[in-house]
Amino acid sequence: FWSYAKRRLAQFNGVPSRTFYLHLKETEFRFNHRHQNLHKALLSLLRNNPL
Repeated sequence: FWSYAKRRLAQFNGVPSRTFYLHLKETEFRFNHRHQNLHKALLSLLRNNPL
């Protein structure tokens, strides 16, 4: 996971410390669902847990 996260977060040329947690959580979600269609996974989450 860490090599994936480092590569992904390096694309942002530095992440502010106050938003680092959010970027890390997004990276975790993308890593855990990397073999799925991201669009479908997000739609499913939003349908089951509406805002």
